[in-house]
Amino acid sequence: MAQLCQHTDELEELETEVLLVSFSSQGYARRWIKEVCAPFRLLLDRERQVYRTYGLESSLLRSWSLKMVRSYVHLMRAGRKWRGIKGNSVQMGGDFIVDAEGIVRLAYRSEDPTDRPPVEQLMNVLRRISGKRA
Repeated sequence: MAQLCQHTDELEELETEVLLVSFSSQGYARRWIKEVCAPFRLLLDRERQVYRTYGLESSLLRSWSLKMVRSYVHLMRAGRKWRGIKGNSVQMGGDFIVDAEGIVRLAYRSEDPTDRPPVEQLMNVLRRISGKRA
Protein backbone atom coordinates (compact mmCIF):
# COMPACT_ATOMS: atom_id res chain seq x y z
CA MET A 1 0.00 0.00 0.00
CA ALA A 2 2.86 2.34 0.79
CA GLN A 3 4.07 2.04 -2.81
CA LEU A 4 0.65 3.08 -4.11
CA CYS A 5 0.75 6.14 -1.83
CA GLN A 6 3.73 7.36 -3.85
CA HIS A 7 1.40 7.71 -6.87
CA THR A 8 -1.30 9.79 -5.18
CA ASP A 9 -0.88 12.77 -7.53
CA GLU A 10 -1.03 10.60 -10.64
CA LEU A 11 -4.04 8.69 -9.29
CA GLU A 12 -5.83 12.02 -8.90
CA GLU A 13 -4.80 13.08 -12.42
CA LEU A 14 -6.16 9.78 -13.76
CA GLU A 15 -9.42 10.43 -11.87
CA THR A 16 -8.96 7.20 -9.95
CA GLU A 17 -10.60 6.44 -6.65
CA VAL A 18 -8.84 3.87 -4.49
CA LEU A 19 -11.09 1.97 -2.12
CA LEU A 20 -9.56 -0.22 0.56
CA VAL A 21 -11.68 -3.10 1.83
CA SER A 22 -11.03 -4.66 5.22
CA PHE A 23 -12.90 -7.00 7.51
CA SER A 24 -11.06 -5.83 10.62
CA SER A 25 -12.39 -3.51 13.29
CA GLN A 26 -12.69 0.17 12.48
CA GLY A 27 -10.03 1.14 15.01
CA TYR A 28 -7.49 -1.38 13.75
CA ALA A 29 -8.17 -0.50 10.10
CA ARG A 30 -7.69 3.22 10.76
CA ARG A 31 -4.40 2.59 12.59
CA TRP A 32 -3.21 0.45 9.66
CA ILE A 33 -4.14 3.16 7.12
CA LYS A 34 -2.26 5.76 9.15
CA GLU A 35 0.75 3.44 9.40
CA VAL A 36 0.98 2.92 5.62
CA CYS A 37 0.10 6.57 4.79
CA ALA A 38 -2.93 5.60 2.72
CA PRO A 39 -5.08 8.67 1.94
CA PHE A 40 -7.75 6.40 0.48
CA ARG A 41 -11.35 5.60 1.40
CA LEU A 42 -11.98 2.55 3.54
CA LEU A 43 -14.89 0.11 3.39
CA LEU A 44 -15.31 -2.21 6.36
CA ASP A 45 -16.73 -5.53 5.25
CA ARG A 46 -17.05 -7.45 8.52
CA GLU A 47 -19.15 -10.21 6.90
CA ARG A 48 -16.68 -10.41 3.94
CA GLN A 49 -19.41 -10.08 1.31
CA VAL A 50 -17.10 -8.14 -1.01
CA TYR A 51 -14.42 -10.81 -0.54
CA ARG A 52 -16.88 -13.51 -1.62
CA THR A 53 -18.20 -11.44 -4.54
CA TYR A 54 -14.68 -11.07 -5.92
CA GLY A 55 -13.84 -14.73 -5.34
CA LEU A 56 -11.23 -14.22 -2.63
CA GLU A 57 -10.51 -17.47 -0.86
CA SER A 58 -9.53 -18.37 2.68
CA SER A 59 -6.57 -20.69 3.10
CA LEU A 60 -4.91 -21.84 6.29
CA LEU A 61 -2.10 -23.52 4.36
CA ARG A 62 -1.23 -20.44 2.29
CA SER A 63 -1.62 -18.04 5.23
CA TRP A 64 0.63 -19.98 7.58
CA SER A 65 2.99 -21.75 5.19
CA LEU A 66 6.69 -22.01 6.00
CA LYS A 67 7.26 -19.18 3.48
CA MET A 68 4.87 -16.91 5.38
CA VAL A 69 6.30 -17.75 8.80
CA ARG A 70 9.77 -16.91 7.44
CA SER A 71 8.41 -13.62 6.07
CA TYR A 72 6.96 -12.69 9.46
CA VAL A 73 10.20 -13.59 11.24
CA HIS A 74 12.18 -11.52 8.72
CA LEU A 75 9.89 -8.51 9.26
CA MET A 76 10.20 -8.78 13.04
CA ARG A 77 13.99 -9.03 12.81
CA ALA A 78 13.92 -5.90 10.67
CA GLY A 79 12.14 -4.06 13.48
CA ARG A 80 8.47 -4.44 12.59
CA LYS A 81 6.27 -4.87 15.62
CA TRP A 82 4.14 -8.02 15.85
CA ARG A 83 0.55 -6.83 16.21
CA GLY A 84 -0.94 -10.23 16.75
CA ILE A 85 -3.71 -11.80 14.75
CA LYS A 86 -6.64 -9.51 14.05
CA GLY A 87 -9.79 -11.19 12.82
CA ASN A 88 -9.61 -13.99 10.28
CA SER A 89 -5.93 -14.70 9.59
CA VAL A 90 -6.66 -17.07 6.69
CA GLN A 91 -8.58 -14.65 4.45
CA MET A 92 -6.72 -13.98 1.21
CA GLY A 93 -6.75 -10.50 -0.27
CA GLY A 94 -6.55 -9.15 -3.77
CA ASP A 95 -6.33 -6.11 -5.99
CA PHE A 96 -9.02 -5.15 -8.50
CA ILE A 97 -9.44 -2.33 -10.95
CA VAL A 98 -13.02 -1.58 -11.93
CA ASP A 99 -13.67 1.10 -14.55
CA ALA A 100 -16.41 3.75 -14.50
CA GLU A 101 -18.82 1.37 -16.30
CA GLY A 102 -18.31 -1.34 -13.68
CA ILE A 103 -16.12 -3.56 -15.88
CA VAL A 104 -13.36 -5.37 -14.00
CA ARG A 105 -10.17 -4.42 -15.85
CA LEU A 106 -7.77 -6.22 -13.51
CA ALA A 107 -8.43 -9.04 -11.07
CA TYR A 108 -5.48 -10.16 -8.97
CA ARG A 109 -6.28 -12.70 -6.28
CA SER A 110 -3.41 -13.12 -3.82
CA GLU A 111 -1.82 -16.54 -3.39
CA ASP A 112 -0.63 -15.62 0.11
CA PRO A 113 -0.82 -12.58 2.40
CA THR A 114 2.29 -10.98 0.86
CA ASP A 115 1.30 -11.55 -2.77
CA ARG A 116 0.36 -8.32 -4.52
CA PRO A 117 0.80 -7.17 -8.10
CA PRO A 118 3.57 -4.65 -8.77
CA VAL A 119 2.27 -1.10 -8.38
CA GLU A 120 3.56 -0.28 -11.87
CA GLN A 121 1.25 -2.98 -13.27
CA LEU A 122 -1.72 -1.35 -11.53
CA MET A 123 -0.70 2.10 -12.75
CA ASN A 124 -0.28 0.86 -16.34
CA VAL A 125 -3.83 -0.52 -16.34
CA LEU A 126 -5.15 2.78 -14.97
CA ARG A 127 -3.22 4.75 -17.60
CA ARG A 128 -4.56 2.49 -20.35
CA ILE A 129 -8.15 2.94 -19.14
CA SER A 130 -7.76 6.71 -19.04
CA GLY A 131 -5.97 6.82 -22.39
CA LYS A 132 -2.91 8.45 -20.85
CA ARG A 133 0.58 7.06 -21.25
CA ALA A 134 3.44 7.61 -18.85
